[in-house]
Amino acid sequence: MARFTLPTVVFEIAPGFVAGARLEGSGRQARRVRCMGVQQLEPHSLEPHPGRPNVANQEEVRRAIREVAEVTGNGTGRFGLVVPDGAVRVAVLSFETLPEDAREAEALVRWRMRDKLPFAPEEARVSYQVLSRAPGHVEVLAAAARSSVLSEYEAALEPINGGPVLTLPATLALLPLLPDREAGGCLLLHVCSRWVTAVLMVKARPCFWRTRELDTAAVEDPAKAVSSEAARVLASARDHLKTELEQAWLCARPPATSELVSAVADAISHQVEVLTPRPELGAALSSEERRLFEYFGAPVAGLVSNPG
Repeated sequence: MARFTLPTVVFEIAPGFVAGARLEGSGRQARRVRCMGVQQLEPHSLEPHPGRPNVANQEEVRRAIREVAEVTGNGTGRFGLVVPDGAVRVAVLSFETLPEDAREAEALVRWRMRDKLPFAPEEARVSYQVLSRAPGHVEVLAAAARSSVLSEYEAALEPINGGPVLTLPATLALLPLLPDREAGGCLLLHVCSRWVTAVLMVKARPCFWRTRELDTAAVEDPAKAVSSEAARVLASARDHLKTELEQAWLCARPPATSELVSAVADAISHQVEVLTPRPELGAALSSEERRLFEYFGAPVAGLVSNPG
């Protein structure tokens, strides 16, 4: 949602797969995905968690990255890195005021995030974006990840030239795909492997963020688990944010089944749209790459669609 320099190559390391894309074009209207590759990971090679080691099988993760890089190339400089939602804590924070000095503001955001972190706050890499600012009230979208956890992902990418110029959890990368709305609430559900993230947007700004891992029973019946999570988020929005839902979007990777879409729609009593990349962004791809882009490339499409 903020302005940033779009890398020429983006890698996503997720539970179950590694995806990579080469991007081209300058300016939002000219950007597109030039090529894309995906490699599956052996089960349990990656176990996202904000407070403990994530990469259980580094050789397997590096193999997948290497094979994806053979398709995308390493790029001419630093790359973009998309990590699992489960590795990062994201929150919407309110302040009466925020220091103008960037270091002081980051220290304050880090202090406010401490109760949400399963590790010492001084171990976190913190990033934030001011969502709104008014006299006596500042809203911030903050993300914090344990430095040692992010270092694992970066180490897996060591054979790639340079280092990450941009690092984001997957759902943050999805936000530019949502349509701008001036009123009402928009619910985004992102399901990837055993993790589900729910984000409530009001007037194009995040107001609620929740990421949770599905337990074993939920994995066996994902439609019931995801729809229950959607219902809880909607109830919270009505009770605490006094907001009614106008739109609901679901992004699932691999793609959502009709059963999952129907279950979520029934749980929230609202039509659910499937969030997928705009086809024109992948117009240069081969037919097989277009299929991969449609199935796995929504975060990449979000980065390309960012207005910055």
